[in-house]
Amino acid sequence: EKWEVGKMMIAQQKQLNAPRPKSQSCFDALPRCIVTSSILPFVMCDDWLQFRSASRGCHEILHDRDTTGIESVWRLALVRDYGFEFEEEENAADGNEFQYRSIRSPVRPRSVEQAFLSTDGLFVTSDPFAAWKHWRKIDLRLRQESGRPRGSLSSGERVNGPYFLRALSMWTKIERWCDDESLSGSTLGRDVHTSLLPGRALDPNPKGSVESANSSAFRAVYAFYAGQRDPDDNPFTGLLGGFQAYDVRSITLLEEPNFTDDENNHHQQDNNVLIASGEMKVIVMDLNTGQIYFLSVEGNTMNTRQQLVATPCQGGIESRTISHGVMIQKPSDPSDGKDSVLRWFEEHARRLDRDYYSVGNIIEYVDVVSGASFASIEYPSLLRFPSARDVENCSRAVTRGVEAVASAIYVPEMNMFVYSIRLRLLAPDDDGAEEGNYASRELRGFDTCQLVS
Repeated sequence: EKWEVGKMMIAQQKQLNAPRPKSQSCFDALPRCIVTSSILPFVMCDDWLQFRSASRGCHEILHDRDTTGIESVWRLALVRDYGFEFEEEENAADGNEFQYRSIRSPVRPRSVEQAFLSTDGLFVTSDPFAAWKHWRKIDLRLRQESGRPRGSLSSGERVNGPYFLRALSMWTKIERWCDDESLSGSTLGRDVHTSLLPGRALDPNPKGSVESANSSAFRAVYAFYAGQRDPDDNPFTGLLGGFQAYDVRSITLLEEPNFTDDENNHHQQDNNVLIASGEMKVIVMDLNTGQIYFLSVEGNTMNTRQQLVATPCQGGIESRTISHGVMIQKPSDPSDGKDSVLRWFEEHARRLDRDYYSVGNIIEYVDVVSGASFASIEYPSLLRFPSARDVENCSRAVTRGVEAVASAIYVPEMNMFVYSIRLRLLAPDDDGAEEGNYASRELRGFDTCQLVS
């Protein structure tokens, strides 16, 4: 009997020591679909991260893919924080999973020669949280290196994911042109690529003095490459090309930005951010609107002779003439300029990728003996004259096996159009000799020919 009583006492003690089930809170009792549809969408994403650390259940709500509506919640985070726009049926046709794109951001300390972002960092995932997490890393690194908290950034300065993806695509095309010798020549593409500076986390409004600045597109472009080094051997390796007309030789070099508090800093004056420069011209971005302008200037000064809008504007362009006959253009709708710098670079990359520009020589005349004689040196350069592949802006005709190609460009710094006429006698294996354009010596009746004027 004592043995039985002892067993009963032990069993009772175990029951007393056993953990009691915790009472469920009112929040835990809510269906998860209510949390994802009626609570989280009205809370900032930074608070979501604190919410998920409150309990295991809260963590599961945000990260369990079986939670009803959780994918829409993280998709909302991409829309709200990083400027994405999604249609419900986009990328989901034929039963495929929704696809999200992001860019990997290195977290280890970067060397001076390592770009902020790389064109090989693109990845695709079906998990919207994974995409959001990587955009947040880019956001945090930009803020850390610029020293500005998110709350001090205007809506036009914050990380815009689609802008970064467009910049990645644009720089990929430029890299491809540089590496393809059939497009960029045997040395020019390599020289241009070598001259590009690693991308940086740039903030053209470091003190936040421009309250409604629009620099999101600028920051996306310069995260991959941030200007060009001054050329050493070839002064005509400007990424944006050049031309030669009469005694004018011009090349447009992508400038390395330098943002300081110095009032005399020519990279940023009157809220104009210097993008590129050449002979008698500069290309600037208006920090207030993001619009790109072409300024024709006097000599080495910044005295403007013309201010032309450099990208199309859906709302139209207003022109007016101020003192001394200076013409000033501005978009009728300032919002047209918010991604102007990106569209400007994208158009240049598109033309490179489609071989709309050719590589040729620009002749530099060097004073060999002061006041006595000159020698000419030919430098390979990207020529701004449209090539024959650009059928909209270039004319081409073949007569008796002789090809004539003509194109023209407007040069604001000279206030005129300049044109290029190129002639050659087609050989059987030349590009353009197909479709009966080539004519043998017997058919054309001559061996060689030249222009007579």
